[in-house]
Amino acid sequence: MNYSDFIFWWILILFSIPFLTARYLGKSFNLWRGVFDGVGLAALSLILFYYASRTSFLVFIVSLAFNYIMVWLVLKMSGWKANLLATIVIVIDILVLAYFKYFGFFVQEIIGLFVSLPPNWKELSPIPVPSQIPPGVSFYTFQMVAFVVDSLREKKKKPLAVLDYVNFISFFPQIVAGPIERRRDLLPQMEGFRLKFTGENFEKGLRWLSLGLFMKFVLADNIAPYIELDKMIDNAWYIWFEAFLFTLRIYFDFGGYSFIAVGLAYFVGVRLELNFLAPYTSQSINEFWRRWHITLSTWFRDYVFLPLMGSNKNWAPFYLFITFTLSGFWHGAAWNFIFWGAYHGALLLLLRYLGRPFYAFVGKYVSQPQIVSWALTQLAVIFGCLFFMEINTRRLIGKMLVIANPFNYSLANIAEIFSSYSLNQGAVLSVALVLGIIVLILEHLAIAQKKFEYELLLSPWLSKILLGLTILLASTNTGDFIYFEF
Repeated sequence: MNYSDFIFWWILILFSIPFLTARYLGKSFNLWRGVFDGVGLAALSLILFYYASRTSFLVFIVSLAFNYIMVWLVLKMSGWKANLLATIVIVIDILVLAYFKYFGFFVQEIIGLFVSLPPNWKELSPIPVPSQIPPGVSFYTFQMVAFVVDSLREKKKKPLAVLDYVNFISFFPQIVAGPIERRRDLLPQMEGFRLKFTGENFEKGLRWLSLGLFMKFVLADNIAPYIELDKMIDNAWYIWFEAFLFTLRIYFDFGGYSFIAVGLAYFVGVRLELNFLAPYTSQSINEFWRRWHITLSTWFRDYVFLPLMGSNKNWAPFYLFITFTLSGFWHGAAWNFIFWGAYHGALLLLLRYLGRPFYAFVGKYVSQPQIVSWALTQLAVIFGCLFFMEINTRRLIGKMLVIANPFNYSLANIAEIFSSYSLNQGAVLSVALVLGIIVLILEHLAIAQKKFEYELLLSPWLSKILLGLTILLASTNTGDFIYFEF
């Protein structure tokens, strides 16, 4: 759901107040039945999705009904029949995702390499070309695919209730942009769902909600206007600075979404997986991917990398590179995302073979080599963001050439960065950066104290401060969450 859209909160309030009132009165007169909690949760999730995108809602409902019927049949079968049906379902799910997300890219960028396409080829195409990607299709498709695989692997197969499946797939806090939940984690919480709207859950949920709202509306949205993606820049320092800003924005944007989702889930008594564990504290790219977009990384590990590799571990590096390239392509139908995935795959291979010798070498001359490892990791992530943020391939190559030229790193170019902002712009950006860096420092401190990564940021007194700062400093130029595009 789009938490930056006022209608989301309005529908949530308009639904919750009468529902909770009816629930309280029903329980008072012994008229309420437990199943009503699950029905209410499903109704709220589907209503919110319907208002988020009516076209996407239709696609989702068809996918939901198809997958439930197929999984229900898979659970009744065994042996090669169950394997065959599960394979067919997965292929159809991936084809639906590929059609909405990659059909236009495939025709224009792949077929277009060999055939000259007319400018109006989309209008002439016998197959309708989707004008936009249905919100959430990448996330709920992956969740459905994982559910099929996990259901096939179940040792004790039991009937799947339709209401439980609907709540598992459509749970409103995470359906559009994750986390990508697994059967073993979320389904038990949805089986015979009972609302746990307690004081303790509300307090925990409010802490996560405060952190997520602050990250999104104060940090990400106040940094976003200073990242210009639609023009060529010949100032190397400025390109690096924009990449640094984007590195902060994407974490605070997507992290903010994920933490809001965790907070809202707490309100109803559901525990969602954390998608982030302070990724910018990482001391290696390997650690970074254990902390960044965790549910997507583990999805590709379990359902792409491990099946590809099988028992042939000699080819593990190759399959690792392929997996990361595919994970980059998952983010969007553009070459830059393929480059970004391949770049991170190459970094992981480099770390695999040179990481330990390099760390040992640095340790001979530096008393704290982990600081050097951390700095190099952050530099690698920032450089990678150039691939992620720049969809125009020609402009991306141009920027790479600019930063590769040592003559573009003059003192005058540094001064140009500061002179490009007005006094008010500079003040807003400076405040956002200072607050953002404080958040990152608190993550580092928590890890240094061997605490949970967000323990300091979730403390009761700081949560109140973050909520107050959100009310005071929230950007007036609120935008959609970045991952809504994927």
